[in-house]
Parts: sequence; structure tokens; C-alpha cells
Amino acid sequence: MRMRKEMGEKEKSMSLISPQAAVDPSARIGRDVCIDPFCVLGPDVSIGDGCCLMNNVTIQGHTEVGVGNVFYSNCVIGVAPQDLKYHGEVTRTIIGEHNVFRENVTVHRGTENGGGQTLIGDGNLFMVGVHIAHDCIIGDQVIIGNQTQLAGHVIIEDFAVISALCGAHHFTTIGRYAYVGGLTPVRRDVPPFTKFDSEGVRAVNEEGLKRNGFNDDDIGEIKKAFRRLYRKDGDITDHLRELRETIPMNEHVVYLCNFVEASCQGRFGRFRELQRHDHRSERARRLPHEVRGDGVEEKQP
Repeated sequence: MRMRKEMGEKEKSMSLISPQAAVDPSARIGRDVCIDPFCVLGPDVSIGDGCCLMNNVTIQGHTEVGVGNVFYSNCVIGVAPQDLKYHGEVTRTIIGEHNVFRENVTVHRGTENGGGQTLIGDGNLFMVGVHIAHDCIIGDQVIIGNQTQLAGHVIIEDFAVISALCGAHHFTTIGRYAYVGGLTPVRRDVPPFTKFDSEGVRAVNEEGLKRNGFNDDDIGEIKKAFRRLYRKDGDITDHLRELRETIPMNEHVVYLCNFVEASCQGRFGRFRELQRHDHRSERARRLPHEVRGDGVEEKQP
């Protein structure tokens, strides 16, 4: 297949762009980038060195893509959010390095009310059909299974694993090194280092911690704290206070306790619900911005 060559700083470092791809002349394309037929890139898109866009990938909006990312067929990145409070304002999608987006992954840009940007870190794997909604923040080396759907304002911390066909409620946080089982509805925050399913918090994610280099002493301290926090008698806030008062805590247990405390202080078990900036009146049913007169194109700053 004949490809158009885009020269970088050195002749040996070239990007290969199919003549059947629609790449806006204003888009910024790094070196050694491969863009297959029928891809569409908008004028405010920046693609880092060494990225690969397989056929039919669409990247729009103010989207920054770091080096070494791979987008499989039919990914749609950086398009307008599905938030009825969105008015077409300029917001962003920022993607780090060395992520893999499998077929049909969708990532929506942020909203002004939610901070203005959707953020994805480094080294993540998003399997087939994953949806990442507006204003989500994904850490590093996260794995999200097939067809899992993240609502707006969700945070996924580093090294978390979410199995297939899960759904995360808006404003939930899934803690670092957590494991969420398949088909699980995530309606409240998932504590770090734990295994979580439709019944709630189940156990320490011991195997996941071992795979990520935790030593036996650290795992033992996390398991001891978990047993104290999640015993059946009494309230978890009382258990948390007792835990802090009675045993020395390493950095991982401190983080677990702080996370649980924040979740308990939030609404519906979701700490980030306290950070909502919208008023109830703004959530009234309305038409999407594309058809209510705001205009399809983004407003310029």
C-alpha cells in the first residue's frame, strides 16, 4: 500500500500517513508515526513520536497524545462529552505514553464544569469496547477489560485491574492495586489493595500485590489492617479510629486508611461527590448541545 511520507528532523525518521487518511494540515504529527487508511485527525490534535493508528481511528478536539501509543481499529478519541451541561466550550484530552487502545475504545474530552480535561497516564491497556467518559483520570499501568464503561469524573489509580463488562458510577474512585471482578457495578469507591465484586469489598488482592513486587511484610501489614477495618462487628469508622490508635502503620496502610476515611466522608460512599461543582438546577433535562443552538463546533477561547 502506498503511504505518504512525512519528514521529521532526520531523513531516517519519517511518519507514514496513508493518502486515504484525513489528517488536518494543522495537526501536529511526530516522527515514526504510522496512520492507516480512513483515519481522521482534527486540527487541534497532537500525536507523539512512534504512535500507530490502525484503520478508521478518529481523533478530534484539543487532544494531546504522547509517544508510543497504539490505537486499534475504530477507536474514537477526544470527541465531545455526552454531558447535557456541555455547551461546546474548549476542553481537552491528554494521553500519556505507551498506552494500547484496542478496537472500538472511546475516550471523551473533559467538561468546563469538571476541570476541563480527561487525563490518561502511561502504560495502560484498554481492551475492546472500553468507554472512558468526560473528566476521567486514569493513572499508570491500569488494565480495563472488554466493554467496561466508565462514567464521568471517575478516577482509576495506578496498577488497578478492572475486569470485563463492569460499569463505574460517576465520581467513583478505584484505588491503586485494586482488582474489580467481571460484571461488577461499581457504585462506591473501591479501596486500594483490595478485591471488589458485586457483593462489595471481598479480600486483599494478595496475588496482584505479589505480582507487583510487594514483599511479604508489606502484604502482611495490609492484610492485618484489612481484617481490622472490615470485621463484621461495629462501624468501619470506629474500626478505622481503633486501627490508627493501636498499631504502627507502614505507608501502604496509611494510604488505605486515608482512602477509606475520605470515602466515608463523601456522599453515597463516593468521596468525589463532594467535589461536584454543578447545581441541581443545571442537571435539568435538556437537548444535547449539538442540536440546541450552541453550535457543533467548539467555541474558541
